[in-house]
Amino acid sequence: WLDESIIQDITPKLLGAWPNTYTYTKALSEYLIQQEKGNLNIAIIRPSIVGASWHEPFPGWIDSFNGTSGIFIAAGKGILRTVLANNEAVADMIPVDVAINLTLAAGWYTAVHRPKNMMVFNCTTGGINPFFWGEMEQYVMSTFKRNPLEQAFRTPNAHLTSNYLINQYWVTVSHKAPAIL
Repeated sequence: WLDESIIQDITPKLLGAWPNTYTYTKALSEYLIQQEKGNLNIAIIRPSIVGASWHEPFPGWIDSFNGTSGIFIAAGKGILRTVLANNEAVADMIPVDVAINLTLAAGWYTAVHRPKNMMVFNCTTGGINPFFWGEMEQYVMSTFKRNPLEQAFRTPNAHLTSNYLINQYWVTVSHKAPAIL
C-alpha cells in the first residue's frame, strides 16, 4: 500500500547493517519469536543453502527444482550457460536430510532438556569443510557430462565468472542470440 518511492527511501533506513531484506526479515522473525515465546521452549534451525539429499530417502533426492537445484538442472540441460558469481566464495550447501535430521534432533533436545534460553542451531558446513563455487562448477559440469540428463537442450557447458562484462557477453552470445534465432 506504500508508494514505491517511499519504499525506496525507507528500506535503507530499516535495513541498517543488514545486507538485504531477506536477512533482515529472518532476523525480525527470530526477534518476534524470542519476544512472544512466553514459557515455550524454542529452538531455531538456521540451515545454509539446502540442497539435494546425502543419504535419505536416497542420495541426490530433491522434491523441487527451486534454488540451486534448479540452477544445476538448467545448466545440465544446456539452457544456462553463464552465471555471475564469485568462484572463491564458499558454496555453503547442506543436504536436505542433514537439515531435517538436525531439526528432529533439536526438537527432541528442546522437549527433553527444556532449556531456559532459546536454542539456535546453525546448520552449515562452510566453516569446517569449505567448498567453493568454482569447485561446484567443475563437479556439476563433470557430473552432467558423465551422466547426461534426458531431453537436454544442448551439451552442458556453464561457466561461473565474477566479471560483469564477461558475463554479459556470454548472456548475449549463449542466451539472447539463440533465443532470438
